[in-house]
Amino acid sequence: MTLKMRQATRRIRLMPDWRKESYSGPICLGSHKSVKSQMWQRGEDGSSLILALVFMIVTSLVVLSLANLAKNDLNNTAKFKSAQSLQSTANSATELAMNSIRYNFMPQTLNASPPQPCWTTSPTPSLVNLNGQSIAAWCSTQWTPLSDNTRLVTIVACDSTASAAACASTPVLQAVVTFDDYPTPRGAVSTAQCTSTCGVGMTVDSWVFDAMPPSVQSISPSTGSASGGTTFTLVGTGFVSGATVSFVNSNLNTNVILSATNVTVLNSTTITATTPTMTSGATYYVTVTTPVGASVFGPTFSSQ
Repeated sequence: MTLKMRQATRRIRLMPDWRKESYSGPICLGSHKSVKSQMWQRGEDGSSLILALVFMIVTSLVVLSLANLAKNDLNNTAKFKSAQSLQSTANSATELAMNSIRYNFMPQTLNASPPQPCWTTSPTPSLVNLNGQSIAAWCSTQWTPLSDNTRLVTIVACDSTASAAACASTPVLQAVVTFDDYPTPRGAVSTAQCTSTCGVGMTVDSWVFDAMPPSVQSISPSTGSASGGTTFTLVGTGFVSGATVSFVNSNLNTNVILSATNVTVLNSTTITATTPTMTSGATYYVTVTTPVGASVFGPTFSSQ
């Protein structure tokens, strides 16, 4: 080998190996990528944790909503069963009252306001205890012995804690029943109270839950001529077309019931009518009757 070739070879050997020195570059770069990978992994873990927490919260809200719905359903079921048992017991009490008073004329119920016990003697209420409910039945009777429709009985049923007056105003159940106390074929007309022929005929005129009978709050004027013809105005509630107005002698044993004439229902709270001929010096209760029932005794009218 010539001298020049040996010098060239020597220079080559003395040159730095850049590849080897630069090898550490990729090592550092790889380490940087590893840190980024770890940070990315931690970010994914944090996102997963947040999503899990959100899912748990949403699931908890759904479970709470379902629990509330189930609770409401249970409460509604309990209320439905309670209302059903109340209506069932009211039906039983009203049927018992209807069948008892059909065959037994109860003088204490004659024109009674507030109504009186239907099959017991006042003040002992007529009670039916059934289905965990205690229901009282109260009756009021209108008696027209010279008519085929001898007795018109209004029966109201309420919780036993309600008074007779409160029950008549807002009954759980109200039934209106007409009885014919004359046998068939009809014999001689009698004004005596029936005994063996009571209730030979019966018609159920109405049977209504949560009925709202009319009420009379005032009458103007409250006095008038015994010869009749006085125009008066009633103010109250529950007045409907076809309503009738009656004057009931305050001496209930006389069983005198007079009908007003020219009855005009102006609206649900106002009626105008004309007084009939009355007994001078007598006092009368004024009542309004609709298909729902009759008002309890309230304002009075005095004849002069």
